[in-house]
Amino acid sequence: MDEQQITLLSTLFNESLDAILILNLKTQKFILSNQKALELYNYTEDEIKKITPKDLTLEFVTNYEMEKRQKNILEKGWDKFTTKHKTKDGKELDVLIKSKKIQLNLETPLLYITIINLGKEQKLEQEFETIFYSSKDGIATIDLDGNFIKFNDSFKQLSEYSYSELINISAFQLFSETNKEKIKELINQVIKEKYIENYEATFITKHGKSIIIYITMNLMPNQKEILLIIKDFTLLKLIELEKKFKSLNELIQNISHQWKQPLSTISIIASGIKLQKELNLYNESNLDEDMNKIVEITNYLSNIINNFDDIAFENLEKSYSICQLMSEILHDMKKVLVKNNIKIITDYRVDDKIYIEKLKFSEAIRNILNNSIDAFRENNVTNRVIIIKTESIDNHLNLNIKDNAGGIDENILPKILEPYFTTKHQSQGTGLGLTNAYKTIVEMHKYLLSFNNCETTFENKKYKGLKVTITF
Repeated sequence: MDEQQITLLSTLFNESLDAILILNLKTQKFILSNQKALELYNYTEDEIKKITPKDLTLEFVTNYEMEKRQKNILEKGWDKFTTKHKTKDGKELDVLIKSKKIQLNLETPLLYITIINLGKEQKLEQEFETIFYSSKDGIATIDLDGNFIKFNDSFKQLSEYSYSELINISAFQLFSETNKEKIKELINQVIKEKYIENYEATFITKHGKSIIIYITMNLMPNQKEILLIIKDFTLLKLIELEKKFKSLNELIQNISHQWKQPLSTISIIASGIKLQKELNLYNESNLDEDMNKIVEITNYLSNIINNFDDIAFENLEKSYSICQLMSEILHDMKKVLVKNNIKIITDYRVDDKIYIEKLKFSEAIRNILNNSIDAFRENNVTNRVIIIKTESIDNHLNLNIKDNAGGIDENILPKILEPYFTTKHQSQGTGLGLTNAYKTIVEMHKYLLSFNNCETTFENKKYKGLKVTITF
């Protein structure tokens, strides 16, 4: 046997979940013991080497009784029996002994003794029974053919069958026709893999009521029974559905809010053209520009609907790649960015997942970008750039959106999040863009949002601008 094999056997011996002792039958001394044996009997390794089997037993108290038992083991080559042992401090143990004769040489017969603490096994069994019968989940044990062996009150109440009815039917009778074959497949799967978890099925009660349940199955240690646990998720499904409808209602309200101003703008443009035409004041050269504005606004409205379709029924806490999200937003805004001669520079140093409600969060980012676009127009900036950067600072993801549009007066900066505050002409803005961005990012998602004037270098020239930072 090579050194690696010896190391492996030594590891298996010491890591065994059962207590193990090696007895020299000639000297009646324990020559080896694993950690479980030392813990069971409360001896140190040196102490257990100094005692004999008589120091552990409460049954074979005479030399004759001990010799008779050991002789029987030697003749058969093995033995298995229950008995009573005692620990170093006199505590009584009910144990199962499994002994096997091993002989490394002719002169020294050894006994390989495995000790199982039945008291501990009984305690575990009692704990299992307590959990089994007191659980609010339906729990049953079935044989490998699906016949019931036992079940708790929760299972019986859920099925609406009496004890005598339930014990005489197959578990397969409690599932819809579409699920029966699948349950049989799951039992075969459990026999092979020992365990399956949270399989969704339709449970049929005695009175024909359908219940959505999740099934968990475990193969029992005897390999002949399966522990079946069912959780009633009908109510939870209704709650989830209610949440989805509530979310849908919120999304529709959000779309309605976002559509009002663009629709109003289209109405103003169309009404203006109609009125000026009636008064013979309309300049035909403005037609292309006015139509382009309407097309731009309708594309914006279309993008809102597309985003709505993507996430209407998704989990509100779904994670998204920050870089992918920004790419989608910039793609949606490409026409307006090109039209306003704005160059976008991205510097994505990290690409973490963020948990957001996509539609609302994306709209908040658009509001921030639109704020920069308006500033470029108002300040007549020629070389226009927006720099978008992601970075990790103190284990937090930072998204920085920086422009060179001239920044904001330091006296005004603290007021930019106040509702209806705007530096633009009243006809150009409502002052709600950044306020809504703050509500979405900070109040709804609990992320940090900050605004600072900054200096930006673009094409070897320094500009003043505004830096917006979102910290996740």
